[in-house]
Amino acid sequence: MSIKLKINLSFMILGILSVVAVASFNYYETRKEVISNAFEQAELINNFALAARTYTVKTMRPLALKVAGPKQFHPEIMGGFFVARAIAENFSENQPGYSFKQATINPVNIENRADIEEEIIIAKLSGNPELTMDQGILEKNYQRYFYIAKPVVAKKGCLKCHGDPAKAPYGRRTRYPGSGGYNYKENSVIAAFITYVPVESALSEIKMSTFKLAGTTIAIFFVIFIVIWLLIDKIVTKPIVNLTRFADEISRGQKLENKLSFRSEDEIGVLYQSFDRLRQSVVKLMSLIKK
Repeated sequence: MSIKLKINLSFMILGILSVVAVASFNYYETRKEVISNAFEQAELINNFALAARTYTVKTMRPLALKVAGPKQFHPEIMGGFFVARAIAENFSENQPGYSFKQATINPVNIENRADIEEEIIIAKLSGNPELTMDQGILEKNYQRYFYIAKPVVAKKGCLKCHGDPAKAPYGRRTRYPGSGGYNYKENSVIAAFITYVPVESALSEIKMSTFKLAGTTIAIFFVIFIVIWLLIDKIVTKPIVNLTRFADEISRGQKLENKLSFRSEDEIGVLYQSFDRLRQSVVKLMSLIKK
């Protein structure tokens, strides 16, 4: 194998390793950033839903009761959970891939009933009073999701509607005649506001970014490889090839009159000078032999 081919293969292997290293580093760093951004946006939706619920309970419901009367119950403007879910769902429409659920163990609305994974999350929040938020990755319907969950705690004011069903407002009992949503205990975790983000939706950004970076790196490496190849060919490979030819000619006693010269003060230049001195020595030796 020629030295030129060896050098080219060395740079090719180095380039491939560099592309793999850069792409891998970018993938893991971008993955961390995308996951962090996904959780931040999920928490934003979650906080927005909770804020909507708080505003409904503290502001909209008292005003609605004054206008409609204590026997009336309109969840669209009086139900904290109802309003929070509706606003969060509308908000999520502008955030493709995001979904929101008010997961409840004993819900008024059957759509809010927690599934097995959500029951585990609620139990975790309920068993750790100091835990204000839970986040992680879970699988639902054969798809993985990032999730953020915040506990919903039954305060004393909540028990007016969600305590003893016999004492619940008339309008609420007629609107929701079922047994769900009652007998809550004060300061107990009754539900969790959960925002979901599909993992594949978030990771697709990483794959696209990695492919772009890998393509750009390959293109840059190719240009650098060509430049380095031309420089090495001119500075190293050709001088060595020429010197090899000259050495072969000298060993055969041919073209001894041709002076070896290479305008460089590096090791190759010194090697040319050494071979030229060898040529001169051979010429002198041949001259003595002829005499």
